[in-house]
Amino acid sequence: MEHLPLEGSCLRSLTASYSSLRDRHTPLQAKPHRQRKSASLCKCVISRYAGNGLSPRIAVSNQRMRKCVLACIAFAVLVPCNRSQRDARQLAIANASAEPIQGRTPPEVVNELWRLATQGQLLTPQGWTRSGQLFTSPTTFLKPKVIFIVSNEWGPAFEYSANPDRAGVGVGFNPLGSIDNGLHYTPPTSDTLKQFVKYDTVYDLATVPTDTMMYGADGKTLISNQPSGSRVWKIKGSQGRPFTTVNTAIRYVLAEREKTQDAVIRKNADETLRILMRLD
Repeated sequence: MEHLPLEGSCLRSLTASYSSLRDRHTPLQAKPHRQRKSASLCKCVISRYAGNGLSPRIAVSNQRMRKCVLACIAFAVLVPCNRSQRDARQLAIANASAEPIQGRTPPEVVNELWRLATQGQLLTPQGWTRSGQLFTSPTTFLKPKVIFIVSNEWGPAFEYSANPDRAGVGVGFNPLGSIDNGLHYTPPTSDTLKQFVKYDTVYDLATVPTDTMMYGADGKTLISNQPSGSRVWKIKGSQGRPFTTVNTAIRYVLAEREKTQDAVIRKNADETLRILMRLD
């Protein structure tokens, strides 16, 4: 007869589980026949794994035996693993919470993003990379196909929810349309206008660990990257859509108009500039 292998620790766990069940149910005398049957079945399972043959006196089908074996293995092996994983997660959370938070507060992080947008930084590769330092999952720069325009007056950012490692920050502003890569202006829809006038745009922030990086003499070769033991606030996700204020959009259209000789684009730029000059 082929015997299924089982390590000694699991066998001891099965034996201990059986002993615990036997001791727990011994005082109950209401159903002695059922207790004897369950005890015999557990003994049969343990004997089967210890390398002994099945007792001919116990009439248990092979299918029923396999189910009992699987149930005992799940109890003896899977439950301790789940407990270990849970303990590890709790330890990681406790260690992260113990790290001090440095740098900007959540509203200051969002204000910095909008300050960069006001300067037109989100429209250039260098500025886009710089703004990516404020996000948990920054993306690489792609020349924007659409630039969203917001009012010159916005914010300041305010914190509406907070806990030790999560925060919600809102910013108030007015949406004033968009410009595509052909310098054509599109006004905001009525639904968008109502949404952003009535509600603020919101950002979810989280604390993330920081690293201490050392570079070589060329300033580019990374020599080491070690955890600094502290955390900073960052906006969850990526930079999203590029946007800027009305005044910066005017400067952007003027600069792009001078770079092209396309008559259609230059005409679109002239019309867009006339509209932007009337916005605030």
